[in-house]
Amino acid sequence: MLLMNHYLLVWSTPDLWNPIWIVIGIGIVFALITIGVYAVRGLRKLYRLIQVQLQASHNLSLHREVQQQLDHIRKSEHNYDQLVRLNMLIAQTADDLLLARIHILRAEVYENMKQPALAIKDYQQAIQYHPENDIPYFGRALLYEQDQRLDLALRSYHQAIDRYPKHIDAYYHCCQIYFVQKDLYRSLEYANAIVELQPDANAYYNRGVAYARVDNYTQAVADYEQAIELDANYANAYVNLGIYYGKIEDTQRALEYYQLASECGDYNIDMHYNRALLYIDLEEYALALEDLNTYIALESGYGDAYYNRGWIHNEVYDRADLAFEDYTRSIELQPNQARAYNNRGLIYLHRQQYDLAIQDYNMAITFYPNTSKYYVSRGWAYQCKQEDELALHDYARAIELDEHNKQAYINRIALYKAKGYRSWVIHDYHRLMEIEPDAVWIYFECSWYCLDNKDYELTIQYLDQAISIDPTHALSYNNRGFAYQRLKDYEAALADYSKAIECDPTTSALYYRNRFYIYDFLGETEKAKQDWDMADQIEQHLHLV
Repeated sequence: MLLMNHYLLVWSTPDLWNPIWIVIGIGIVFALITIGVYAVRGLRKLYRLIQVQLQASHNLSLHREVQQQLDHIRKSEHNYDQLVRLNMLIAQTADDLLLARIHILRAEVYENMKQPALAIKDYQQAIQYHPENDIPYFGRALLYEQDQRLDLALRSYHQAIDRYPKHIDAYYHCCQIYFVQKDLYRSLEYANAIVELQPDANAYYNRGVAYARVDNYTQAVADYEQAIELDANYANAYVNLGIYYGKIEDTQRALEYYQLASECGDYNIDMHYNRALLYIDLEEYALALEDLNTYIALESGYGDAYYNRGWIHNEVYDRADLAFEDYTRSIELQPNQARAYNNRGLIYLHRQQYDLAIQDYNMAITFYPNTSKYYVSRGWAYQCKQEDELALHDYARAIELDEHNKQAYINRIALYKAKGYRSWVIHDYHRLMEIEPDAVWIYFECSWYCLDNKDYELTIQYLDQAISIDPTHALSYNNRGFAYQRLKDYEAALADYSKAIECDPTTSALYYRNRFYIYDFLGETEKAKQDWDMADQIEQHLHLV
């Protein structure tokens, strides 16, 4: 019999105080604690997330609700009703972003109500609630600029740009303010920045203006042309090109650009004024007057336009009455318009209203005390009143300010002649000769004065110079012949009378009659008779004409 051994498996209770089991137990406890901690943290995060989601949902709902109310308030027609509702919203709202938006809207309402101080206060409140929003800085800057507080405006525009670096409108305003402050190159910097941010026709036109202000016309023209390339109907770019070419006296191109501007329709009305000045230079006075009339009809507050129209009325069309009205209007608009005072004074002078003329000249001198021609005008008014010393004083002052003022010498010569100051007459004629050495009329006038004073040798001397300048000046030969005749140099007199006739054989009987006397004196009867008959024919012809 086969015998088998059976082994019985018996489970025994472990020894819990065994170190191995102690370590295992501790590990299990720590694991359970860790799991519990993380479970609690997870529950807390989940709770907070749920709270955030609920708050976000609430805020979104609140923002939508407030925005709807703001939109409704904007549509309200009455500013007072808007203020009441906005004040209620401010009292009911605790959210900073919403409060910022409400204050911005209330600032806009105050702007509409013409209360800029309250508007600025609201913009500042909006900045406190939401300092990173560019809108209140920009709104506040606009109000500062309107109030001419330009430094504060610039600071606010810069703050708007800091928060929104692509704020084109803020750049445009900074560009303009720096121009007003005469910081032209800083203005140009902002114009360049505008082109970099938004290179459209407006940006190039604006930079062209900035370049023109610093006399960089090459770049200005390039920018105007680029503006036109981007927008073929950019009228003001054509206008500015017209102004530029007018300045460099390229008249034809200037007129072409002005015409293109007018064809665009929406152009700067200054085009009419600038084109009028161009027409005046071209002596196209009817066209100039038409443009000035158009400009004044559109812009009635520019004194220079009235001045220029007055000048055309008076100098071209001899309408002193219309000129007087325009000069007066020019003075009303620009009280320092010295040219208008001067020209109106001339009208008073022609009307023999000397005291009123002097009053106008006084005003012109008050505004421009170093302008020579105003003293000449006043001096002539004093001279007409026979206040000779005052006249001489003004002529002297005019010459002191401008030693080349020919009219001052001419007027003073007339006064010296009337007073018999012969040496001073000659002195002033010599000054005119120095100023304009090739002017025949000066030598001729001086010779005539000497002839009247029976100084025949000096007469001949000045006429020699006149003839050397213009060998065809018939009257100079005639007068020199007369001087020789008085000096009994009949051969020289005969030669000069003959030369006068050679220069002008058909229009002056005087030359033939003078030669007649020489021939008659010399006994050349037949030649004398021929000259007398020729003189009669010329006079008869002139009488018929």
